[in-house]
Amino acid sequence: MAEHLQLINPKQTRHASGLVMTQTASDILRSVQIVAEEPGTPTMVAGIPGIGKSETLLRYVQTNPETIKLDIVAGEGRIWDLAAAFMERFDMGVPNSRRMREERQRITEAIGPERIVIIDEAQYLANYNPRGGFNFDAYEWIRAMAEEGFFSVVFCGDLSLADAIGSVPQLRRRIVRPVVIRSIPKGDVVAFAASRGVTDRPITDALAAMAKRQGGLADVKRTLDHAAQRANGGAITAGDVKAALLYLGLLANGGGNA
Repeated sequence: MAEHLQLINPKQTRHASGLVMTQTASDILRSVQIVAEEPGTPTMVAGIPGIGKSETLLRYVQTNPETIKLDIVAGEGRIWDLAAAFMERFDMGVPNSRRMREERQRITEAIGPERIVIIDEAQYLANYNPRGGFNFDAYEWIRAMAEEGFFSVVFCGDLSLADAIGSVPQLRRRIVRPVVIRSIPKGDVVAFAASRGVTDRPITDALAAMAKRQGGLADVKRTLDHAAQRANGGAITAGDVKAALLYLGLLANGGGNA
């Protein structure tokens, strides 16, 4: 992984909490490592919510500070929006919609070679066309820019991202080692629980079943945080976890959202 200088005008960002090296996190970082070593290539990370995709990539950014990470918002995934986000990052003003080819070249030069660009919530680069279907031009725009500029791209998003990229043949055939997670691995839950000192199998089994049914590791974290409060500094017990699941409405057949 290339180590580089600080970003030009880095933006304020939230800090990742302590990253637990789950199977999913390791898988994601392996793909990032590959494209980091092959500048100009793209990869894709698509998966269900709550598995730690964004948290893993945020930690990568924090340990590789020249990496550029853009977060796409629904309704703001057009080519102009993407150009505006890059140009804001580099204090380059506002894109001229009549000169987008020239703007693309300027952005490419500003990014520079051998960098990693992470596009989070990249499913929003697929824009609905009122005349019918979706427009995928933004994916192709950044693919061409990456190849010309010799930097690599990580597209990250939900499972619909895999379908979107599958609709862009020029991009799809260039994707290197895509990571697609359709359900949370039990091993991820076990690793996360162990990082909190919880290794009892009945507890991890209950947490794994809840994670598949509910919000993945986000709800595992929430449950263990609440259970730790109940334990009051002691070891977390199965009773603490059950009470936390009931309180948060996450226990199957226990009311709430279950």
